[in-house]
Amino acid sequence: MAPIRPEEITPAYKAAVIVAQLGTAAARPVFAQLPNEEIQAITGEVARLKEVDPMLALEIIREFITYAAGTRMAGSGGLDVARDLLDMIFDQAEADEMFEKMVSSIAEPPFHFMRKMEHSQILSFIKDEHPQIIAVVLTYLPSDLASSVLCSLQDETQGEVAGRIGLMGRVNPDSVRLVETVLKRKMSNVLVTTESSYIGGIDPLIGIIQRTDRQTEKVLLESIEEQDPKLAETIRSQLFLFEDVKNVDDRSLQLILREVNPQDLAMSLKGVSTELHEKVLRNLSNRAAEMLEEELELMGRVRRSGVEEAQGKIVAVIRRLDEKGDIEISAGGGEDDFVV
Repeated sequence: MAPIRPEEITPAYKAAVIVAQLGTAAARPVFAQLPNEEIQAITGEVARLKEVDPMLALEIIREFITYAAGTRMAGSGGLDVARDLLDMIFDQAEADEMFEKMVSSIAEPPFHFMRKMEHSQILSFIKDEHPQIIAVVLTYLPSDLASSVLCSLQDETQGEVAGRIGLMGRVNPDSVRLVETVLKRKMSNVLVTTESSYIGGIDPLIGIIQRTDRQTEKVLLESIEEQDPKLAETIRSQLFLFEDVKNVDDRSLQLILREVNPQDLAMSLKGVSTELHEKVLRNLSNRAAEMLEEELELMGRVRRSGVEEAQGKIVAVIRRLDEKGDIEISAGGGEDDFVV
């Protein structure tokens, strides 16, 4: 069976799949409500259907049932209508299973009640919990909010929580429900979920790390590396660091440099590799390059924390331009000492 191309999955195709599952008797009153051109389009697709991938058919049916549950179709809708439709298409066991999944899909996500809270409020709820519990909670929160909470934890807890987020996979929904119930005793929100799901992993962890300051980013990566060197290597390969500026194409770098404060640029280049230093100079005008060199000479010794803060500002500019689509970037991966 040749796979169907995405562009072929039209509304008429989806309707044809539904009609084929309903059968002619159940489809007859449906067709009675449609204009002739739509009937022709659907019946034409039915004639061309032949074999349908069972997984694709199931996904289309789920989409249809969920839509029926949330809208008013032909004067009626809601969960009762959705349940009736499932009973028409599937046997009772399958209908029960799909109905539970559908209810879960339209319910609020875990820890939804925390999304409008200040990070300090969330911190007061979870700071004394086990790192695994904190990791579960942060995984369900938006990256900006999760990052603020993570940065407010004790240093030793930050690294352990970050590592657990990166290594997290399938979780027991009952465990998530229990954690949520404990943390929201004074709030009302029902968690509805019936199947295990994947949470955590590299993507949410990177989203959290990217929104931390440079020093916290460094501490997190070092801590993760101690726990799992392979995970740290994977994160570094996907996380844009200041050192990756040397891999940015000239046009993009020129756009970046226009947005950067000259003092921050000079500070950020203290102690970097010759390759990165020369890369920046090549993408400045002769006058700007001369002024940058003069600024670097006048600075003398500077604290590493100041360098890392300046580098963090530039990385933030790069990420902002990348998110806007103005540039395209690719990622590469202590003590407050001095840089000469």
